[in-house]
Amino acid sequence: MKKIVSLLFIGLLIMAGCEEDYEHLPTTKDTVAPNKIENLQYEPINGGFNITYDLPADKDVLYVKATYTNSKGETSEVRASAYKNKLVIEGFGDTSERTVKVYVVDRSENISEPVVFTAAPLESPVNVIKESMSITADFGGARFEWVNELQTPISILLFTEGDNGEWKEIQTVYTSQSESSTAIRGFESVPTKFAALIRDRYENTTDTIYPATPDKTLTPLFEERLDKTKFKKIVLADDTNWDAWEGDYYHFFDEKMETIVHTQGDHPNPQIYSIDLGVTVKLSRFVLHQRASHGTSHAYTHGNPKKYTVYGAKEMPAEPDNLDNWIKLRDCESIKPSGLPIGQNTDEDIAHFYAGDEYTFELDVPEIRYFRIAFHETWDGAGYINASQITFWGNVVND
Repeated sequence: MKKIVSLLFIGLLIMAGCEEDYEHLPTTKDTVAPNKIENLQYEPINGGFNITYDLPADKDVLYVKATYTNSKGETSEVRASAYKNKLVIEGFGDTSERTVKVYVVDRSENISEPVVFTAAPLESPVNVIKESMSITADFGGARFEWVNELQTPISILLFTEGDNGEWKEIQTVYTSQSESSTAIRGFESVPTKFAALIRDRYENTTDTIYPATPDKTLTPLFEERLDKTKFKKIVLADDTNWDAWEGDYYHFFDEKMETIVHTQGDHPNPQIYSIDLGVTVKLSRFVLHQRASHGTSHAYTHGNPKKYTVYGAKEMPAEPDNLDNWIKLRDCESIKPSGLPIGQNTDEDIAHFYAGDEYTFELDVPEIRYFRIAFHETWDGAGYINASQITFWGNVVND
């Protein structure tokens, strides 16, 4: 019994000690305002300011805050703890002069006199990005390309003009990549108007961005989706077996995301898959879907392809078992939008995973019928390769 009482007493002492460690607030409050910050320096940045300062000697400083009027005409503030000597203000949509007031607040919520400055921020990030954007004709639609050196989180709204002359939103892209592009497709090869708007999280929005053509129209390049029922299996001497585990060669073009191709993993790279497209075609693009048979659990890992090279031939080469006898069409690398480590995926990563890795070809790409893909590297370094689907688009010249 004495041991139990002693242990309880010791436990209470420990708990009391912990509470004391975590209690930093003063036991009494005062009404004395803290001194102002000193040596305030500010640097205009895109859409805001970097602010540095020296804290006063007051021992009960809790935080520093800056107040200002935002782009909506509302009063806003940002705060920094007493352990920092800098503040960052962001979100201005233009370069108008702004008045910023910087205060010190103590633990009794007393507020110092402000230190005030008036200055103009640099151009907002969305307007900087706007200047880099281009809209050009692409296969089946238009391609939008831009540079976002600051990696500002943005949304890009993509539009086309409808039959009644009204603009309608086709797609919204959310990204913070430094360089990126996207395309909207499914349009006939006739003059069509396309446009874009860029918006940030502070609801700053650019003016409408149009193609650099006199009439703001583009004529999409003709393409059609290849008919997968015409695809035929071919197996060459240097091809890999794609029927391992639950995989099957034909699953790569069965239109089902739940099925997969899968190699054994005991074959050195490159591991090669070959196919007869069933038609002679000038390819415009293809999309490869990573293994999605278990939802997103294998996204950007588990043997999913990362680096590969694609080849083609209009006629089967005399010695087809050597990639040197094939026409190299392009190198490919699967990109994870966020760049985060394996196992960490953002909403943008998952959206890209479901959309598939898309690769376009140059306009002068040769006509082919036979297609080969040589896999060099997986996302996680696995020796085996697996994937769900491959889909092609192009201009069929002979079926």
